[in-house]
Amino acid sequence: MKDANYLVDSAAYIDLMRAGQDPRQVLAPLLRAGRLYHCGVVRAEVLRGIKVEIRYGQMEQFFDIVPEIPTDARLWREVSRLGWELGRKGKWPPVSDLAIAVAALRARAIVISPDVHFRDVSGLEVYRTLDEVL
Repeated sequence: MKDANYLVDSAAYIDLMRAGQDPRQVLAPLLRAGRLYHCGVVRAEVLRGIKVEIRYGQMEQFFDIVPEIPTDARLWREVSRLGWELGRKGKWPPVSDLAIAVAALRARAIVISPDVHFRDVSGLEVYRTLDEVL
């Protein structure tokens, strides 16, 4: 495991669950090492897609113990600016991905995501899968 901080995008959580893996177990080494972070957007995207209530509760408890990068007013100003800058280059990532990217930059975290939008953000390190980390 690289000595770095990580923010796992909702798409990576969903990929794990679709593969029959429990994200809590897979991400436990990063959490124990103090290297795992999340932001409110990731939490909301993951939890809204869970179909079984007990599973929802388990993941909610997991997110409660993972350090959260605040999505405050300053972050949203940075999201707006980043979106504007990327738009001038013909890139239009979803606002949710912009918020995740800015949160990761704030925490100096590597984003784990199969989504290509993150690769357009200057200064953001992105790994496609958790296999590149664990």
